[in-house]
Amino acid sequence: MTFSLQIEKAELTDIGSMLKLWKTIPGLGIGNSDEEELLEIFINRNPSTCLVLRTEKVLLGTVLGGFDGRRGYIYHLAVHPDYRGRGLGKLLLNNVVFELRKLGVQKIHLFVFNNNKVAVDFYHRQGWQLRQDIQVFSWDTIDSIDKY
Repeated sequence: MTFSLQIEKAELTDIGSMLKLWKTIPGLGIGNSDEEELLEIFINRNPSTCLVLRTEKVLLGTVLGGFDGRRGYIYHLAVHPDYRGRGLGKLLLNNVVFELRKLGVQKIHLFVFNNNKVAVDFYHRQGWQLRQDIQVFSWDTIDSIDKY
């Protein structure tokens, strides 16, 4: 089966379809920051590095790239389960890395849940290195307003 693919910059009108896709991806965490309003802010701040992959107006994949002025970050690289194994994840990854490098990013980080073996294996195959020298700490400001 052949089909025509387009990688495009994510539009605010894509957010609903993005959220729907992410809910079909085992191991992809959807958190408080994945509300529509916050995704709008992220896309507006990172217009060239938030990408969607579609065919004939059907959303097949996403990747959110962010740049904080120092490091690049990749979130929610996802391909619809029915279209995996065709190189689409690699295509999205290569495109977001290209866009981040155009902005001057020299190092890119991404986060994968420990139990998401599919994603861990994918990034290993792409040559990404699992860091053993750092740990990630998070602070959920919504749940801890009274602490400060």
